[in-house]
Amino acid sequence: MKFKYTDFHLHSSWSDDIVDVGPSFEDYLSIAEENEINICFLEHYEIYQVESFEDHPFSVNSVEDYLEELDKIKENYDFVLSGLEVDYYHHKADQIREFMDDYEKQLDFVAGSMHEPILDYPITQRDKLYQLMENWTITQIVDEFFTHSEHMIKSQIFKNICHIDTIFRYINKLDIKPPPECDCSDERILELGKLCIKNKIGIEYNLSGVKFPIGRSFPSKDVIMQLKKEGARIFVGSDSHFVPYFQEQIKNVKDAYKLLESV
Repeated sequence: MKFKYTDFHLHSSWSDDIVDVGPSFEDYLSIAEENEINICFLEHYEIYQVESFEDHPFSVNSVEDYLEELDKIKENYDFVLSGLEVDYYHHKADQIREFMDDYEKQLDFVAGSMHEPILDYPITQRDKLYQLMENWTITQIVDEFFTHSEHMIKSQIFKNICHIDTIFRYINKLDIKPPPECDCSDERILELGKLCIKNKIGIEYNLSGVKFPIGRSFPSKDVIMQLKKEGARIFVGSDSHFVPYFQEQIKNVKDAYKLLESV
């Protein structure tokens, strides 16, 4: 790549959560070039959502269309990577594996993620989380997240995993307070990270938590540094959904790499 550092986690209107208001690929280019940072578009690909909703970006258009659009950008900009953030569903593991077999080599970077440990209830959406809590306890929800995350890692479908503790975006002492019996400890997150190391899977240092009640990265600085010391392969992502936020986070992304390099 052209520049020393890479922000591995940007979203455009190809992602379903900002399809109607999201930026285009081109909107990011001049800022990235001016600030000398490589960028990777890591759009949401949720196979269950793609199959269920006709208006999902990857239902309206194909992965081939996505790759073709990005390839045209990459012809003129040598600091752009094509990627996908692929959601893991335990009951669709074989189907996801087939998808990866078809497309992984055509993409520059792919990372798995966990948003729906309980189907139809993304834990990164507060309203969905509250709906889920009508029938599930917070402890059960957190346990399901970690159980399914372990399945995802052990499946070895992905070489990289995003925001390994994103369950705590809203479930934390500053927002939806977990009960005393709910294990929200750093040690639990570290064990998940160590499982990634064991399976030779890269771990994201996701900086987006500052936007949410948790007010920290996913995982925290202390956890990511401990995992780095234990041999983890780390990639950094701002998880930008809009250009102004990306621009604000460029310095933080570079600083995160410098911090990791100090270990």
